[in-house]
Amino acid sequence: MIRKTLVIFVGIWSFMLLKASAKTPNICTVVKSPSFNTCMNFQTQSIMCGWPIPRPCAIVSYYVPQTFIEVVSNAKESYFYKLPGTALQLATEEDIIPYGAEDDSGSFSFHAHTLSIPFTMMIFGYLPCGGTRIDKFCFGSMSEHLGDLWKTGSADKLQPAFLAWSAAPNLCLIKGAAMSLTGNLRGSHYPNLNMCSFDRSWVRKFPPSTYPVCNGWGIAFPRYGTTISSDQTTASLMIASRIKSLGNEIFNAIPATGNEKWQMIYPQSSSCFKEGQNIGILRAKRVFELGRLKGRMKNYLYAVWKRVSCVVEWPAVPGIKAGISLSQLACQGFRL
Repeated sequence: MIRKTLVIFVGIWSFMLLKASAKTPNICTVVKSPSFNTCMNFQTQSIMCGWPIPRPCAIVSYYVPQTFIEVVSNAKESYFYKLPGTALQLATEEDIIPYGAEDDSGSFSFHAHTLSIPFTMMIFGYLPCGGTRIDKFCFGSMSEHLGDLWKTGSADKLQPAFLAWSAAPNLCLIKGAAMSLTGNLRGSHYPNLNMCSFDRSWVRKFPPSTYPVCNGWGIAFPRYGTTISSDQTTASLMIASRIKSLGNEIFNAIPATGNEKWQMIYPQSSSCFKEGQNIGILRAKRVFELGRLKGRMKNYLYAVWKRVSCVVEWPAVPGIKAGISLSQLACQGFRL
């Protein structure tokens, strides 16, 4: 009885908090996107369970939205300034390097932040395979907390892989183009401690990275706030990819697995794609600037999804599907 009361109390509290922050991007922003079902990709497959009685079971697999990555033109700008933790982080930053510039040579500069998607456990926590992240309401990684390292990229300039590819940049671009057909599929051995971002400018040399130097969005190293690209959207993807890898390897604040896919949330909702995937393919998935015509004129927001799977009894499958449909219905009243 006590446990049931606690669950009800937590549910009501979460719902009220979600309603209070309805103008801040949260899990409902993702659930309401037109491509939610295809991005989630809920699938079942038969398997035999042997204990305690041999019987057919189901392997359930699906994707869980885990992390928001925002790419912003100016320091202290954010889609999440109304959340208590992020507001404090943004307000206490003093030594800010200005960004948001671009020049005729195709050079673009941004700041970037990562955040566990708010209230994901409220929507996905009842599903059997886990994969949700803990709500922290603070940024896990902030480019502002890298200080001059985000301006110069000096902490990455001794990376062995970067040194090797810097001797042949054209070959790096060719390799990136070849990888772009499928995107980057890789994991990481760095721990995810789910920490809130704090100053890392004292880390003058980053440890060896497992992140690929060459991908379909350009040359990823050194990881800093400026990149040369054919267009602003592609530049934002590269900056988002850099802060994601730094969030995992330097801030130890976000996961990085080989079973992920991305989705553009703003300036418009896209279908899902792989990190580093060919830009031509992404344009067909609605990863472009058209949404600016009816909204904010700058900044980007992306969501990263993780694939999970587990074994359940077949009778549980209809209930899981019904729960997903109810979650979509419950999110319809929330607007960004």
